[in-house]
Amino acid sequence: MIQIGKILKQVPIFRMLGKESIDFIVERLKFKTYDADETICKIGDPGDTMYIIISGKVDICIHSKDSDNLQVVATLGAGDYFGEMSLLTGEPRSATVKTTEASEMFLLHKNDFDVILEKFPSISLSMGKIVSKRLRETLSKAAEMPRAKGAEGVTGPSGSLKDRPLIDLITFCESNSLTGNLIIEKGDRKGIFEYASGELLGVKLGDLRDDQALDEMLNWTDGKFEIVTKPLSLEEKEKREEEKVETKRILIVNNSLVVRKLIERAFKGLGYDVESAANIAKALDAVKLNHPDIIISDVKLEDGPGLDLCLKVREEYPAAFIFLADDSMRSELESKLGVIEKAEMTKTHEVSEIVKLVENMI
Repeated sequence: MIQIGKILKQVPIFRMLGKESIDFIVERLKFKTYDADETICKIGDPGDTMYIIISGKVDICIHSKDSDNLQVVATLGAGDYFGEMSLLTGEPRSATVKTTEASEMFLLHKNDFDVILEKFPSISLSMGKIVSKRLRETLSKAAEMPRAKGAEGVTGPSGSLKDRPLIDLITFCESNSLTGNLIIEKGDRKGIFEYASGELLGVKLGDLRDDQALDEMLNWTDGKFEIVTKPLSLEEKEKREEEKVETKRILIVNNSLVVRKLIERAFKGLGYDVESAANIAKALDAVKLNHPDIIISDVKLEDGPGLDLCLKVREEYPAAFIFLADDSMRSELESKLGVIEKAEMTKTHEVSEIVKLVENMI
């Protein structure tokens, strides 16, 4: 157990976890050996396993542009891992992975991975940074990047959806603060994602718009993509500065720094102004200074119940509240929230559920 824990500590997404947390993960790992020149997974395979390399090396390969030949875009060794994006998105494998020498690996299957992410949300924070970095490197190698400027802007990466799923391209555009369009084509159908400074402004696919257009294109497994960048004009910059003034403000109150950061990252990515506080006292100071529109609070804080915070805030300011509840306290909390306006509670601690509650309130 001790040796395995040391190996896991080399993996960036597990580095911040303590011994008890590492032991929890170790219990869910499977061990497997591979010979040299053995194919571990292929493009199009189900994405149901994450691999952590104990020893040996592997090549990450994708189809080269306009060819079925495999091109090596990365080489990974001991302490590295791969397959995490498929676990997160449910998409098939976007790369073929082959060993270059005899290798040993830990395997983490999807059902165990989901349990770990739910128990340790800090892993999501680390994973986001590493995945974005790896995606930038892969796309820059996989696609041509002409610099000739046309009427619509500068043509950037282009290629096939078989090599790079749409969800990866969306992440790439956001993490690189794209101003311009991500264009997706399948047959005679053409979808356009419009971005400004990494923020998705709208999605079009013929007569379909936004959610309907996105749902349709997420099912596309083949087709072409192209990213076209354009400079942000002075008028657009001024307009976006005006919009920032009207951006909704959110205050996150939670004992855990990790939980605060996880929720904060999600809402900042959606364009909200976000602040956080560790307890009631600091939250009250933040409310006086910044007047948040919505306060997301844990039920139990280090200096009192979250409901106490709600009642104190409501004495002077009508902020909406969302409480992070669990099954053990739902019935008690429901009865108390029945007499408080503009207050909701979560069924789980999933960030996606919190986002939905916030957007419904707004």
